[in-house]
Amino acid sequence: MEDNSAYRELFFEETDDNLAILNQEVLHLEEDPEDKQIIDVIFRAAHTLKGMAATMGYETMAKLTHTVENIFELVKSNQLKIESDLISLIFESLDTLTEIVENLRSEDLEKVDISSLVNRLERVTAGEHSEVISEEATATTSKTYDFPILEEADGVGIESAEDSGYHLYAIGVRMEETSMMKAARAFLLISKLEQLGDFVQMKPTAEALEQGELDDAFAVYYLSKEDKATLFKHVEDCSEIEDVSIEATTYAEVALSSQVVDETNDIIEEIQVNETQKQPDKKKSVTAKQTIRVDLTRLDQFMNLVSELVIHRTRLEDMSEKNNLVDLNEPLTQVGRITTELQELVLQLRMQPFNVVVQRFPRMMRDLSNELGKDIQFVTEGESTELDRTVISEIGEPLIHLLRNAADHGIEQPAERVAKGKPETGTIKLSAYPEGNRVIISLADDGKGLDPRALEASARKKGISTDGMTDEQLQNLIFHPGFSTAETVTGISGRGVGMDAVREKISSLNGKIETISVVDKGTTFRITLPLTLSIIQSLLVKVGQETFAIPQAVIDKVSRFEEKEAISVHQKEVYRYKGQTIPLVRINEVLDIPKKDSDQQHIIMVLIGEKHYGLIVDELIHQKEIVIKKLGNELNDLSLYLGATILGDGGISLILDVTSICTKKKVLSYV
Repeated sequence: MEDNSAYRELFFEETDDNLAILNQEVLHLEEDPEDKQIIDVIFRAAHTLKGMAATMGYETMAKLTHTVENIFELVKSNQLKIESDLISLIFESLDTLTEIVENLRSEDLEKVDISSLVNRLERVTAGEHSEVISEEATATTSKTYDFPILEEADGVGIESAEDSGYHLYAIGVRMEETSMMKAARAFLLISKLEQLGDFVQMKPTAEALEQGELDDAFAVYYLSKEDKATLFKHVEDCSEIEDVSIEATTYAEVALSSQVVDETNDIIEEIQVNETQKQPDKKKSVTAKQTIRVDLTRLDQFMNLVSELVIHRTRLEDMSEKNNLVDLNEPLTQVGRITTELQELVLQLRMQPFNVVVQRFPRMMRDLSNELGKDIQFVTEGESTELDRTVISEIGEPLIHLLRNAADHGIEQPAERVAKGKPETGTIKLSAYPEGNRVIISLADDGKGLDPRALEASARKKGISTDGMTDEQLQNLIFHPGFSTAETVTGISGRGVGMDAVREKISSLNGKIETISVVDKGTTFRITLPLTLSIIQSLLVKVGQETFAIPQAVIDKVSRFEEKEAISVHQKEVYRYKGQTIPLVRINEVLDIPKKDSDQQHIIMVLIGEKHYGLIVDELIHQKEIVIKKLGNELNDLSLYLGATILGDGGISLILDVTSICTKKKVLSYV
């Protein structure tokens, strides 16, 4: 076979893209089964997958993709009707394809068994749609468990036992994901079953189980004279078992299923050979958009070099101004223009649309809705909003936690919603939009909301003091490690793990999360994140003898300030601006810096969210393009700063986090 190792990375990148397209378009097809354009998009993606897999020599993947393609051929010709169960079968096929790809990516030599799935898909194309769906509804054995292969010698023993009154069972057992001793728990269950019958074949083998080799599930063929209900009753008390499936079968049925799959695979191979020999009848001349894939480390290096260039350009400008070097003005102007264009280019290269994160959520929400028995409408807005690629790559997991909690804890069951006067369908809305030099991600649901009283009661049970807490503070207890109000632990939520991790992850991205909740109205999580982590326009100011940088994107207006303009209200200070009173924030007091004796103070009006604040500084220096440098792990506790920057004279200045400064508790009390 030809060595295709040089193309592996390209194969995986293209495959990931096409699998994402298939997942997204199958969801759209379920919503609008009559749209033939969706079918065309699915066909192109599936055909590309099959062709790439065949070219790389990945036969298992090519076979499964071709079988799925046959299903869509029937849908396209109106011979097969789109139903929810059929969509679930297709999604199962896509999940299996994803598993195959991950095995190939990690060079795992253990192949994924697709025989049962291919058999069911082929039976659908043969007109046995309702029968296959019925099997899916009544049993999960073939869908979720990988059974061992029975040899002819096994068949002789099974048929002899069946003549003696024994029944053959296909038993699948799935252990809880959190179980620390899966193999040991499996042996306990096997020991119980050994009292009532005999094992024929087991996967993984008994030897593998003895070595502790068990991921999450095992499957066996088992002979017993007992009925199915008795077997269930015998094993139902085993702990840390998530699911047990017991289905009566016969050796003849197992052998027939294997034979059908073998014949199907032979037919698929023959079809693939014929297809590779065909030449396309027509070729459309289209102008393709040319792209090139770049390693992310090179992009980071490019960003760092541009940042250094900005720093040294600033130093040259500072030296030229101080020494009145007129001859340098024109070259520095050109260097400044080129540097600015380079900076804009590299920032554009680093930015990715929010859709990169969002595109996998509709499928997840569909599965959650079905699993929970709830009718949930998932809405997204601002998918084109761009964020730094570092933020994009890290924000996915926190959003998954929030979405799962919103579906499980937030949205009520349909009957409960109707009783409250709400529509049966609950709504979860995920949106993103820019705000100054930040991006706001909002996740809102119209569910039951966070009940402060329930949170307080749950906190007391866990020994968490709630004395003197406001309702808002009680609602923020959900971010306390190990805190949960769920009465039962499910596979979705309830263990109290996740919300504290959400806050920590967002904090590590230099962001913050706020909770706004009203009982029986819903809950909104508002996440504030930096738009970019590299270069920003800023205003340099002096507070006392120290120089600080303020991001220009949040500044609304700058004015002279006189002490008589400060208005005292309840021992706090406010300022009249645009017909309203806004809180005054004296930066020297917040940062504990001695005040400079000067009557030339300035007030900087900043807009944070929908609120204005007035920042009092001692002196304005000038506007400057600065490079943000992280402070490092040793200074993580300095929450009032975005980072530091190098000035034109080589000095270092801290960059103020205006949002954190304005939303500190003592500042919030001003309003």
